[in-house]
Amino acid sequence: MNIADTFGDKNDIYILTLNCDMGCSDNYNVETHKWIRVGNATVMYLPPKDYNIKSINKYSKDFNTIYSCGLFCKCTIYAILLHKVNICQRLFVAPMGVFSKAAISSKFLKKRAFLFIFKHCGLFKNIIWSFTSEMEHEEAKVLLGDTIKEYIIAEDLPRKVDFGFQIDNIPRRKNDYNNKLRLVFLSRISPKKNLEYCAKVLNNVYDVEVKFDVYGTVENEEYWEKCIKQLEKLPKNIHCCYCGEINTERVITVLSEYDAFLFPTKGENFGHVIYEALAAGCIPVISDRTPWQDLKDSGCGYVLPLEEQDAFAKTIQDLAEIKATGKLCEMKIKAVEYARDKYRESIENSGYLKIL
Repeated sequence: MNIADTFGDKNDIYILTLNCDMGCSDNYNVETHKWIRVGNATVMYLPPKDYNIKSINKYSKDFNTIYSCGLFCKCTIYAILLHKVNICQRLFVAPMGVFSKAAISSKFLKKRAFLFIFKHCGLFKNIIWSFTSEMEHEEAKVLLGDTIKEYIIAEDLPRKVDFGFQIDNIPRRKNDYNNKLRLVFLSRISPKKNLEYCAKVLNNVYDVEVKFDVYGTVENEEYWEKCIKQLEKLPKNIHCCYCGEINTERVITVLSEYDAFLFPTKGENFGHVIYEALAAGCIPVISDRTPWQDLKDSGCGYVLPLEEQDAFAKTIQDLAEIKATGKLCEMKIKAVEYARDKYRESIENSGYLKIL
């Protein structure tokens, strides 16, 4: 969506996708098997049963450039197999963070077997890799070595935001909840996103009142049960609530209602939700396993090692004290300004321009 919003007015972008969210049986109310205009792109929606190698071949063979997201996704696997017999097309593959230590450790043997087979069968030959950062490129080299012949760095494009509105709105926000620190976790609920770690951190926050809300799709039920057990142990000064799933269009609006975003992720190749927290004026308190390394220096966030759980707890404590002095607004404005500058820089220097 962000690519289409940014570059779709000057380029012909066609998107072939499912007519439902991944893992969801509820279909969108849209026509299928037909190219239709959606915003700045032309989109064809297919039912899951028809989202196969035959359809992808049929609808993509007229294009000279294919860009496929997610190395282990069926659509990319099909695109790679088809590319073997149609090398006149340029095929860009965006692995979407699958080479990070946290991601590759899940279903490790299955993924290593896949990489071994595709590598030694020459299926990665002539592919152009699209990495979001040099860090992701280095992670990929550990597993693929000299198989990577050609690549680009195309950092994920941020969402368009009315930054002026966000800055103007910060002083108007209600400072209610009896001056409690308003803390939020917003992401998929899975081991990689590390909600259980949040609970352990907050279990060591004393003397300050914290309202902690959790938003996100429960992706792993077993892990969610472990999180619940930890959240139930929180001290009385931490008021926790699970608020359910949230539509992507509402993310920034919801984040703007909070003071800080607690996100001790085990790894992000970009981290859209971190950018969205900044754009909403919600101070990120994140792990050091993302590309967002300079937040502390910019005065708009905290980047902490996962090995230092006490540092996370102290930061939450410090933020509560900063809020009590009335100085948190300054940090919030700096956060929005940082996101605004990041957005402008991303558009001007986008690696997607090399593709388009």
